[in-house]
Amino acid sequence: MILDTSVTALLVFYWLELGVLVIWAVVRALFAGHRPDQTGGVEDLAGASGAAARILFSKTEGGDSSSSGSSILQKRFVIPRTNVGVYVGTVPALFFIIPLLASIWIGFGGFVAGPVVAASHSTTTSAWVVTGASFIFLSEGAQTVLEYFYRGKHRETSAWTAAKGIFWQGFALSGAGLLILLLAYESTEGSATSIESAARDPLIVTAIASKFLIDLVSYYLDSRDQPLREAL
Repeated sequence: MILDTSVTALLVFYWLELGVLVIWAVVRALFAGHRPDQTGGVEDLAGASGAAARILFSKTEGGDSSSSGSSILQKRFVIPRTNVGVYVGTVPALFFIIPLLASIWIGFGGFVAGPVVAASHSTTTSAWVVTGASFIFLSEGAQTVLEYFYRGKHRETSAWTAAKGIFWQGFALSGAGLLILLLAYESTEGSATSIESAARDPLIVTAIASKFLIDLVSYYLDSRDQPLREAL
């Protein structure tokens, strides 16, 4: 029982940690110092949403683009006495980045942490989960202020670059959880066993293993040169 409660609390902690990382990723994206072009910083977005954004903010069919529109996108509002500011052209990208990040956080809660909590019938949250999440929030905030703003990393970072690492991590975890739930649904069809109970153990093993692998790969990439990280 104690082990079940601890494992469930660990997944809740992973969910809160992902939420904290999403919040600070949005902050970094908002204050990204890489000057956006006429696509408003959405040129790196993939998929249907990225295609729509590129069409919306691209040049007209005749090849003529408004110089005044371009200058507005490249206008920057700077925080007084700092070199940190917000480009107007970054705002359109946030309309795509924020929903994407929110979806992977909700997905992890709905496809991984939520089913495990439901199967465990846990009604309380361990104090260390909230304490740990608070520590991660302060630690990530301090790192953002020191590494990203004070040491000038924001100058060479675009809005999508600031958020894509967190997005792919959350997407991998949520996608794995969804796959396990679908397999559990197939295996429990017509039986009295609930989907949450059937998926609980595979979800726990997959989430912990995936989180460990993601942290290991992130540490490895952070120890390498910038060109390798950009290539990936």
